[in-house]
Amino acid sequence: MQGLFSEVRKLDKEKVDLIKTYHSSLEDAKTELRLALDTARQIQKLHDKHKDSSNKDQSVGNAQNAMLLLDKFGDQLTKARVAQLEQEFVQSYKKLARKEDLQLTASINANTFDVELMDEHGIKINRKAMSAGEKQIYAISILEALGKTSGRKLPIIIDTPLGRLDSHHRDKLVENYFPTASHQVVILSTDTEIDKNYVNLIEDDIARTYEINFDGATKSSKLIEGYFWREAVKEAV
Repeated sequence: MQGLFSEVRKLDKEKVDLIKTYHSSLEDAKTELRLALDTARQIQKLHDKHKDSSNKDQSVGNAQNAMLLLDKFGDQLTKARVAQLEQEFVQSYKKLARKEDLQLTASINANTFDVELMDEHGIKINRKAMSAGEKQIYAISILEALGKTSGRKLPIIIDTPLGRLDSHHRDKLVENYFPTASHQVVILSTDTEIDKNYVNLIEDDIARTYEINFDGATKSSKLIEGYFWREAVKEAV
């Protein structure tokens, strides 16, 4: 019997030792699991950080590409606008110039917007050599071309429009420019420029006429409805 009890005590001790070993192994396993989870979280953080960095790099790259595309689009749009401006100038100039005038075309630098004039043979023209009338027709043609190219309705004010023009240029300007220059045109003219014949010619396009009278006594000017020799011009319908 004593031997049996000894064997039982031995087995109980082994059982206790095994339980201790089990608990120790369990704690070690929990520790390893915690370490593994911590490592996994660190790996995930590094992955997320790298992903954010990649996204930022991609965003920067996309922004740079967009800027390049916008610059390219801006250059192409500028060239298209310049080409349109050149065409509008030629049409305006042909409409206002006389047959004996220089047949001009314009070449506009898309970067500096400098304007070079050339004749029908492609020879560059010195604007200083142009007559006063040709210079004025050129300037008016450029202004009209700019207005049409912009696509905006801009009012136009013209001061002494016919002062330096001969009769042929005056006829062209009154007939082909004043009525269609814009939706609203204000002409500041003397009675020797827009005379009775010209008023009758464009009367259907006139909405209002006023005479500016200067009072020497008060050193001031006042508006009187009408136009020099007539009290008023009828309002255009």
